[in-house]
Amino acid sequence: KYELDQGVRAVIVKVDMPRAQQAAEADVLIIDSLLSLEVPGKYELDLDLPYLVDENASDAVFDKQKRELTLTLPLKTWTERAYAEARRKVAEQYGTVETEGGKE
Repeated sequence: KYELDQGVRAVIVKVDMPRAQQAAEADVLIIDSLLSLEVPGKYELDLDLPYLVDENASDAVFDKQKRELTLTLPLKTWTERAYAEARRKVAEQYGTVETEGGKE
């Protein structure tokens, strides 16, 4: 069983895993708008998310009492705007900022 909650900044996925003992059992793969979760021999979930998410800024918390894994997946559009704003502030304060794509 899983729940999906769409916030302004993130998609939150809660997965009930009553047969899991710890978060380390779960293999989670996030690519763009696809979430794949597997606990070998126990659970397998492939989920198309409603938005592109930033897998590099994602977070996971396992509640041992509830045996529930909560994934917080920030929207890629939100993190891109947040990073752009941070780069702009640094450029204002220190001058031009070097990025992977060149100068900004």
